[in-house]
Amino acid sequence: MSTLNVVIGIVFAVLTLALFIPGALATAGKLPGNKWVGLHVPAVRKDQGIWDQAHKVAGPFWLLAALALAFGAAFSFIASGWMWVLPVVALVAAVVAASVGGNFGARAATMVEKAREEEPEPDKPAVNIDALRRAAGQADNK
Repeated sequence: MSTLNVVIGIVFAVLTLALFIPGALATAGKLPGNKWVGLHVPAVRKDQGIWDQAHKVAGPFWLLAALALAFGAAFSFIASGWMWVLPVVALVAAVVAASVGGNFGARAATMVEKAREEEPEPDKPAVNIDALRRAAGQADNK
């Protein structure tokens, strides 16, 4: 095992943890709102509920990316010659999975935000009470 194998394997292992921990917290809905880790789109930052929902969508993809990086780390320690293709493929798979997770999470945040905007306010009645009273008064007068 060469020094290059060890260095690249350790880098892959550190990246695995860097994606696994936030991915697990996000999937469980326990990732606290912060400015360093997580989705950085305006829709996600508006509300804690939107933050949690968006990260519940993105979290499983981040776990998948961490799994790909873990395989990349395992192959990095033993790679030689053409076997270096396997860590590269694992890295590409991890980048794609993390990107898809971020995209889906941002879309989920936007959808939740739009759904909340379309909901009627609970304080305002859906029926015009004054018009109902006038109609009832006119019916009583007949």
